[in-house]
Amino acid sequence: MRVGLRVLNVAGYAGVVVRNHEGSFVAAKRLQINAPNVAAVEATAILLGCDLAISLGLDRIIVESDSKENIYNLVNVSSSGSWEAFPILTKAWRLRDSFQDCRWSWVPRSANIAVHRLALSSPEMYGITWVNHPPSSLVHILNKDGLPCPP
Repeated sequence: MRVGLRVLNVAGYAGVVVRNHEGSFVAAKRLQINAPNVAAVEATAILLGCDLAISLGLDRIIVESDSKENIYNLVNVSSSGSWEAFPILTKAWRLRDSFQDCRWSWVPRSANIAVHRLALSSPEMYGITWVNHPPSSLVHILNKDGLPCPP
């Protein structure tokens, strides 16, 4: 799963893309998030990605985010980052018990292009979850990072 976002003051738009172990598209969602700072918006995107994985009944996940601070705090069970993000990360960390295997992974923004494009996509895509077959405009976005997606 990859999580990306675009932050506008205290409101941000997050894209969540779920892929299977072969990199094929499973689901995607675009959400608006209101939070006090960028770290809290990014933490909320991670939490929402975990919630989506639970709703899909996934057993094993790797949460990828380009938020180094938040991933560091999840991996090291640390509270050294943003105090606004801490309670959100705590919720995400507790959700790891909902999975057989849950890992946190930092990826560079260049590896998260599809989710960033989704976060920047048109307002009509707000709050909709696509499972198995995204709209044609989203298929193009998912192809941006070179991974397979449905026709």
